[in-house]
Parts: sequence; structure tokens; C-alpha cells
Amino acid sequence: MRRIKAIMIFELKRIFQKPQSFLLMFGMPLLFTFIFGALFSSDSEPKPNIVVVDEDHSTLSKALINELESKNIMELSLENAKDARSKFDDQKITGYIRIDKGFEEQILNKDIPVIIFVYSPSFNGAKMIEQVINDSMVKHRIVASASSVYQEITGDNWKGVQEKITNELATSDGIKNIPITKNKELETMNNMTARSAGFTIMFVMISLLISTGVFLEARQTGVWYRIMSTPTSKKEILIGYLLAFFLIGWIQFGVLMLVSTFVFNVNWGNMLGIFVLVSCLLLCTIGLGLFIAGFVKTSEQQSVFGNLIIVSTCMLGGVYWPLEIMPNMMQQIAKFVPQYWGLEGFAELAVRGGTVADVLAPSGVLLVFTIVFLFVGMTRIRFE
Repeated sequence: MRRIKAIMIFELKRIFQKPQSFLLMFGMPLLFTFIFGALFSSDSEPKPNIVVVDEDHSTLSKALINELESKNIMELSLENAKDARSKFDDQKITGYIRIDKGFEEQILNKDIPVIIFVYSPSFNGAKMIEQVINDSMVKHRIVASASSVYQEITGDNWKGVQEKITNELATSDGIKNIPITKNKELETMNNMTARSAGFTIMFVMISLLISTGVFLEARQTGVWYRIMSTPTSKKEILIGYLLAFFLIGWIQFGVLMLVSTFVFNVNWGNMLGIFVLVSCLLLCTIGLGLFIAGFVKTSEQQSVFGNLIIVSTCMLGGVYWPLEIMPNMMQQIAKFVPQYWGLEGFAELAVRGGTVADVLAPSGVLLVFTIVFLFVGMTRIRFE
């Protein structure tokens, strides 16, 4: 046990004696969290500036404009056709919607009016706005048809009925929102929390990958020859190094969790669940490092190939951006990388207020990864 402890302390000192280690382990993940957390924050995305040209000036055209404005997905303003085209040409607005004269008459005659939506090809949100316009058009055609029938039966003016139906449809009465969460204080996972968890995972993996390169470095420099000339066994060497890697990972994770809690207001959730999940994630990362070390010859090669693997799998696993924006096929492939299951576990704890029981599944998957990586890696590592 004394030899194992000596190897562990030696490796810890070796890592933290390097000034660049602090930048990689603590500075970079906090910087990436800040940049990407703000980048994908919904609060930081400006709404598209859309102008409406209403050439019909009718009850139904005004109702359509009010409906579009109520969606709260774009900044709407009214302009005449000339000013709208001028502002669009000068790139002062994202686009404009034109409601031609005869819009109301066409709807009342049960025809399908054409709404012109002009936008720049570079505007990525065009499809969403087109869908909103189409949905609003369908709604107003139904309301107008119902109002006309009501007028025929009762003799009342259809405009009053149309306004009443539209106002009733615009309310949320009768709709009860029920957020699915185990903890009422944790209803949503803000983007900063997601990015903080993701980049903490990424840089812990990179740091441990560099640390596990000591196996190759020790073999190259002859350190293992000198250690094995003492009564220290191979088993003691391996246990000492693995414990050192595990502690290095926990020190890094612990510091980043503490800083992100106070700086980015991240709520990590149940601490026992965090301990189980992070421990499994660290073991999986150590296993990945040994797995890569078993297939390369030098620590430099391990660093190059390892960083390539980690960065690419982090992109796939949802570290850099939300998985929801990725194609469905890529979301399914993401389940075959450890980062995905790490983020799933953090989502259970930080979003839904779960406990240790709720992270048993992702932790179990991480342990399966660990067993595979360690088995292959340990069989390929050579002490001589």
C-alpha cells in the first residue's frame, strides 16, 4: 500500500507542477462554457425583423397581423410597399410579408388568398415563419367560414362573431401546463448548465488522456524499468497510476463544478447522484486513455489521436450544441459515445431533480464502456 501511495502522490505532483495544466484543466473549460453557453442561449438570439405590407386594410387582414404578432417569434412593423422594399434592399429588415388587396373578399368567397413573403436566401428561419403564416391562414379561413354560417342563421354581422371567435381562440383557458420534473425548483435546464456539464466532461477527458499517456512516457524514458527493479509489482504500479488518474479527474471536476455554481449559477442537482455518475465517467475516460495507449507507440501519438477522438465524439454527443438540432440518425449514433450518457445523467440530476437511482442506467452504460476499454487496453500495454 505504501508503494501504491508513493506512485499516486508522485503522479499528482507531476501533473500540478506544470503551469499549463491549470490552463487546460480549469481555464479552458470555463472559457468554452461562457462562449458556447452565451452563443446558444435563446435570450441572446435576436428575433427577425419582419415588415408587413397590408394593402387590403380589412378586418381579416388586421386579424391576421394580430395573429402573427401574438406568436412572438418575430418583430413586426407596418410599412407601405415602397418603404418595405427599400428597407429590404438596404438590409435593414429580414424580410416583409405582403397582404394584397382583396384578401378579405377571397376568404369570404372561400378562395385561397396568396400571401407574399419576401426574404433573403441566407435567412434560416424562413421555413418557420412560412409555417406560422400557413397555420394562421388556415385558422382564419375556418373562423371566417364559421362566422358566415352564423350570419346566415342569425342575421348578425359576421365581423362581430369573427372577432369574438378569434379572441376566444387566442386565450389559453382550459390548457393546463404540467412540467415533468421530480423537483419543482428544477423545471428547465438552461443552456449554460448544459454547456457547463458538456465542456467539463470534454476537458476532463482531455486532461485524463494526457495523464494516461504517462504509461507510454514511462516506458520510453525507462521509468518503469527502474521502478520494477525495486520490490514494486506490476499490479502496484497499475493501481497507483489508476488511483492518481482518478483523483486528478475528481479534483478537476470538483473545482469546475464549484466555480460554475457561483459564476454561471449552475445547479448540478443531487450530490450523491453526481458522485456516482462522475466516478463512472472518470473510470470510463481512464479506460479510453488506456485503450488508445494500447494502440500507439508514443505519448505524442496518443495525444494527437486521442484529442481527435475526444473532440469528434464530444461534437457527436451533444457537448458543443444541443442534440435536438442534429438529424435523427446522428442522434441515434450519439448513443454509442460515452459523452452522450454523461450528459443524460447530468440532465436527470440538473433538469428533473433526480436522485442516484435515476442515474443508474447512464452510469451502467458508462461502466460497460469502461470494462471494454480497460480489457482491451490492459491486454495491449507492455511494461517492457
